Amino acid sequence: MCNHKTNIRDFDSLFELLDYFSDEQTCIEYLAKVRWNGQAQCPYCANEKTYRLSTGRKNWKCASCRKQFSVRVGTIFHDSKVSLRKWFVAIYLISAHKKGISSHQLAKDIKVTQKTAFYMLHRVREAYEPGTVQFSNEVEIDESWVGGLEKNKHKSKRTKGAQGRSAKTKTPVLGILERDGKVYAIPVADTKAKTIVPIIETKVEKGSTVYTDEWKSYRTLSQDYDHQFINHSASQYVDGAIHTNNIENFWSLMKRGINGIYHHVSDRHLSRYVNEYTFRYNNRGMTDGSKFDVCLANASKRITYKSLVQNGR
Repeated sequence: MCNHKTNIRDFDSLFELLDYFSDEQTCIEYLAKVRWNGQAQCPYCANEKTYRLSTGRKNWKCASCRKQFSVRVGTIFHDSKVSLRKWFVAIYLISAHKKGISSHQLAKDIKVTQKTAFYMLHRVREAYEPGTVQFSNEVEIDESWVGGLEKNKHKSKRTKGAQGRSAKTKTPVLGILERDGKVYAIPVADTKAKTIVPIIETKVEKGSTVYTDEWKSYRTLSQDYDHQFINHSASQYVDGAIHTNNIENFWSLMKRGINGIYHHVSDRHLSRYVNEYTFRYNNRGMTDGSKFDVCLANASKRITYKSLVQNGR
């Protein structure tokens, strides 16, 4: 006999998700519950005085601006012709896969075009964008570089001077990780102090203990933090509590996913891929059902296909 679970966060298989969300109406009702918690809010004027319509594709009407709307308006599902049931399966698969899922594989799994799957993936990554985060206590800070390895290119196509911290063919990503806590990562224009220190100051409480490597841009951190660093250039990686092993572990997970699943990511979309791996790391202790639910709760963001393919973010 099949054991039907009713709490989404207890789900641990795609079968249970499909069994629960057996039709489109069930998906609509659940999304409305997660988004509005019983009181629909107009996405056009934010008025909470709305009423339910009995017929039509748009299920609610605002008593103030008089506009009709569906539960999709103003979310990652806005203007999408793909059924919510397929969207829910896609979100579950994207969240459950440890290293990610390619647009080609997702297209096969839910039977849409690769172009549609690519768009869906980026919309879900938009929902993965972290909210306001603040770190304290013991914090590790490091930067990593994402891009093609010169050694993998033909000698005639290699870019001179692109080793180390060169931004000629790679993009730097700044990472901040609180030990036994969460990680925050964001692509940056460069790793100069004037670029990365203001970001650190907005994310890490002053007075916190900060661990970095010996990179010169971190030197001014000692003014506001208990700054301790490890000297990687001298083959020093651990000195008691002084190390950056945790943030480097995150870089390893992210790069294995990008290199193994996506192979190449463009600069203008990199921030969304970083969001994806940040989301996985920060919710690594959750069940697959919980990760699905968290993503759905953060789905009130919208990105158009035009902005995605023409202008990036």
